[in-house]
Amino acid sequence: MNRLKELRNEKNLFQTDFAKIIGMSQGGYSQYETEVTDIPTSMLKKFARYYNVSIDYILCLTDNKEAYKKSKVDYNNLNRLKDIREDRDLLQKDIAKVLNMSQNGYSQYETNTLDISTKVLKKLSDFYDVSVDYLLYMTDERKPHR
Repeated sequence: MNRLKELRNEKNLFQTDFAKIIGMSQGGYSQYETEVTDIPTSMLKKFARYYNVSIDYILCLTDNKEAYKKSKVDYNNLNRLKDIREDRDLLQKDIAKVLNMSQNGYSQYETNTLDISTKVLKKLSDFYDVSVDYLLYMTDERKPHR
């Protein structure tokens, strides 16, 4: 579940309007809104910035609409997965087991060679007890709003 339709309606925008704003087709955007297609992390960031809300809010991980304080570092195409894992003295195979996937698959998330699905982002957020926004360098605040 996500809140894209709710956020778009609050701005009195049609799907075609919002799709133009973010530079994509209405059909492509519609698939994100209806969850036919998983939302890439780059688009999640774009949506959060446009609506001034957290990714956690978009993904229904919190009811707190307030955006987190912006990260001091803007690593647009990076994530913190490796740093968090190493801080906890875990191996890639440990996290892969939690996610029920191969170590190679998980490794691709850490190296940004594979986009992280929203389902996996939610699991990692819960496992590490951090916000998705923190995982994706949108904020430096570790704790989720919950």
